[in-house]
Amino acid sequence: MESIRKLCSKRLFSAVASVALGLALLPLALSPHKEWRCAFVIVWVAGMWLLEPVPVAATALLPVVLFPVLGIASSAETTVQYMKETYMMFLGGLMVAIAVEECKLHERIALRVLLFVGTDIKWLMLGFMLTTMVLSMWVSNTATTAMMVPIVHAVMGRITAAEDIPMHEGSSLTESKHVFDTEEENKSVGSRQSCDAGGVSSLRVALLLSICYSANIGGTGTLTGTGPNIILKGMLEELHPGSTEVTFATWLLYNVPGMVLCVFMGWIYLWMVYVKCSNVDHNLASKEDIHRIISQRYKKLGSPKCNELTVIGIFLMLVLLWIFREPKFVSGWAELLGVNVGDSVPAIGASFLLFMIPAGGAPILKWQTVQQKLPWGVILLTGGGFALAHGAQVSGLSSLVGERLASLSVLPPTAIITVLCLMTAAITEVVSNSTAATILLPVLSQMALSIGVNPLSLMLPVTVSCSYAFMLPVATPPNAIAFESGGMTTAQMAKPGIVMNVVCCAVQIFMVHTLGVAIFDLGTFPNGRTKPLQP
Repeated sequence: MESIRKLCSKRLFSAVASVALGLALLPLALSPHKEWRCAFVIVWVAGMWLLEPVPVAATALLPVVLFPVLGIASSAETTVQYMKETYMMFLGGLMVAIAVEECKLHERIALRVLLFVGTDIKWLMLGFMLTTMVLSMWVSNTATTAMMVPIVHAVMGRITAAEDIPMHEGSSLTESKHVFDTEEENKSVGSRQSCDAGGVSSLRVALLLSICYSANIGGTGTLTGTGPNIILKGMLEELHPGSTEVTFATWLLYNVPGMVLCVFMGWIYLWMVYVKCSNVDHNLASKEDIHRIISQRYKKLGSPKCNELTVIGIFLMLVLLWIFREPKFVSGWAELLGVNVGDSVPAIGASFLLFMIPAGGAPILKWQTVQQKLPWGVILLTGGGFALAHGAQVSGLSSLVGERLASLSVLPPTAIITVLCLMTAAITEVVSNSTAATILLPVLSQMALSIGVNPLSLMLPVTVSCSYAFMLPVATPPNAIAFESGGMTTAQMAKPGIVMNVVCCAVQIFMVHTLGVAIFDLGTFPNGRTKPLQP
């Protein structure tokens, strides 16, 4: 009853605050100048995204109503922003990822990797992190975390030789309990040495944090890995027509090294601070038992099934088509065939095959499954961001913002990037990463033009930093899953999260000045002028 009362109070506050914000901004809506009317829409929508009186996906549809009514853009212009080529690429990639989840291919890969790395805690943690990272590049971060966390609990059950780790009723893990049956937790595991309770607790926290960190970081590795990446590509197409710098191949070349470096630094940090100091590894008496339970679970999957082999074949085909469509360093297949195609073509083609090819009398992928698992809210939010960016362009608001930001040209670009990355990492602790990207990227594009640097030099590191949300359980679904299942305190997540935020932002700043310059030619300004990206 108390929780219901608090929820109602929060919703009432959000609703009243949103209405008050709209009334306070009303003079902008009544202005004769189109750019100020557009500013009203953008600021009010952004405020409602932060306050959440209604779901953010519903708020993302407001431009469809407000832009035509206020004379900013026609309904035809506005609605087409919700179905762009980038959107179709994202949709196709998500459907292929759902097929991977449905056939449990990601579970087979995860268990196989854990068997390979062994049962030494140091390497087991690295195995958890690398597996989660790789899977999160292609499968939803939430699904990957929900699959990996029960494996952590099973391993901890063997280390502590204690009672089952409780799974909180109603938590996000309920749907993933199939990964490890509770009966396995109850089996006798023989004699073992006792472990220090504080050390074991630190180990549990470290392993769970390693999972959510890797899931968040892994989403940065591919263009379809998480919402902000796709939003960046769509914004570039809308704000800078003809921009071809960001492709699936160039994104991989730029982000994978930084992603791997962030995960390894996170592993070293968690190992040194939480695991090594606890001395738990020296108390393990049954590493063979940990190997046994993972091996048993892997054997339960049986031999690779026809649907798994088909999905992995289509998945690999899709990745290769994405990479070699326009790889930049050689002529891509689209150029060789003389056809004008985007990344949406192989994505939709691959997902269509999954609906057609049967497995056990039914298609590999069913539309009912897609309806249930597809993150429609993120897709609508992405479209809302594209619509706002279009409105800012056609109304002249972008030019107005650019004039106001021109004074920042006296600051070194590196200083600006550093502040923006840290600010973005802080913002995404309280709003979703897609929301943050939707709000920030159009402003940063115009800001870059005003200070005379390549827009991508600001937009790219900020986009990646949108995924660096490690401090609070509400920041991302992986954080919430790890927090809830491990019974952590907010401080246990926030303290190491601050360190990870700073470390990952530092890595991103280094990458944009090295690989970013080499791959995207960030020293070149769009109109041909050059302003090197330097301190």
